[in-house]
Order: sequence, then C-alpha cells, then structure tokens
Amino acid sequence: MSFDPRLPRDDVNASKTHPLADAWWLVIGAAAAGLALTVLALAFAELAARWLPASLEARLFGGLLEAAGDHPRGPAARDLLARLASHWPENPYELRLSVLDEEGPNAFAMPGGSITVTRGLLEQVESENELAFVLGHEVGHFAGRDHLQVIGRALALSLALGAVFGSIGAETVPTIASDLASRGYDRGQERAADRFGLALVAQEYGHVAGAGRFFARLPDAKARLGDRAAAWFATHPVSEQRIDALHAHARKRGWLPDGPLTPLP
Repeated sequence: MSFDPRLPRDDVNASKTHPLADAWWLVIGAAAAGLALTVLALAFAELAARWLPASLEARLFGGLLEAAGDHPRGPAARDLLARLASHWPENPYELRLSVLDEEGPNAFAMPGGSITVTRGLLEQVESENELAFVLGHEVGHFAGRDHLQVIGRALALSLALGAVFGSIGAETVPTIASDLASRGYDRGQERAADRFGLALVAQEYGHVAGAGRFFARLPDAKARLGDRAAAWFATHPVSEQRIDALHAHARKRGWLPDGPLTPLP
C-alpha cells in the first residue's frame, strides 16, 4: 500500500453556510443569551427586593436624594409620620422625612427608609388627615418593597444588557436611584399602597375622613394649581376610579367615613 501525499482542501476550515446566515445565527444566539440573562436577573431582583434586610438597604442606599431643606410644617409632619409608623408593628425601617424645596405637590419613598415631600405639598394640604394619607401611602410602598422592585428591575436590565452589549458605568446605581422620584409605580402597587395608607389613617384617627380629599381636590384644582400639579400626576396617577376604590375599601373594612379633621400647624 503506497502513500500518496496531498495538500488539504482549501475549504477545510471554512463554513459551508453563507456568511450572512452565520451572522444571523450569531445575532439570534446573542439575543437568546441576553433574554435568558435578563429573565434570571429580573427573577433575582424580585427575590432581592423581598428579602434584602432593611439595615443593609439603609447602608447601600441611605442618604441618596436626602433633601436638605425644611418647612415650618416639617416638625409636625415628622411627628405624624412617627405616629403612623407605630401602627405598623412589622416595620423594619427607621423612617425619616425630608422636605424638597419645590413648588409642585409631590411625595415619594426613597431606598433606606426616607420619605421626601415637597414644600408645595406641605403648603397645600388642608388638614393633618390629608397629610396622614399621603404619608401612609408612601409607607405602604415600603411595606410592599415597591421602591426596591423599581430599582432592582432597572438595575437588572442594565446588568443583563451590559453583559451582552458591553459594561455599564459605575454610576448606574445612583442614577437609577435618583430617577426613582420621576418613576411611577404600576396600578397594583399604587392600589396596595392606597389600602395600606388608609388602614394607617383609620388606626390613627378611628375614621378615614379627609383621607382622600387631597387626591380628590387635585383633578378639580387646575385653575388653582395649574402646572404645579404635574409632578404629582406623573408619580401618582389620580382618577375617579381610584378615589371611588378608596371609598369602597373603607366601606368593606367598616371604617367610619366621617369624623373630626385635625388641623395641621
């Protein structure tokens, strides 16, 4: 048997498919990997939002967007927040209240246990009961860990996309956290926070009179508030259905709809 040496074929290391087809399958593979990473990252973010200890949350995020200003009604608002929090026995947070010097009425829960309200909101509430529901609503977002879910989802998406398309910047977490004030929660989160806040009001006063009055006043206050209400609507969509749902929930729980309103100093 003789050996007949031959050169290898020119196409021995070449793909037998068209280069565009190879590129197409590469894109599909990258997209599938990105989707899988995104799903895993979102699932992890949901778990982290529910199980992250409040003490660790405060160390990670405490101090972000802490407002430095104050308002003559600030001390009364902080006292009210402490009283409302006392009706939440499972509260793992050291809740704090800060005032943002903005004219538009707004309030939002920040990671680490901080609730920020604007100067405009403190000036426009007409009773302590109105402010109690606003603050109770924000406490409800802490109870649902809604703020962490918003941050976790956004960060998970950034990490997943960064793993596929390139690294993300070191400022990602602060940027996401600072954007929380302009993000709205979904309807389910808002509804749950409404019910939680209404329960705190009922426990504090023995009735829910005035609880939804601030919300109800906004849609009809265009002539008085104008564009100043835009910030509130962006983060807390108000509708007649939402206000009706508050009344319906109060009736279902047997909470008195009428009672004395407490003046806010």
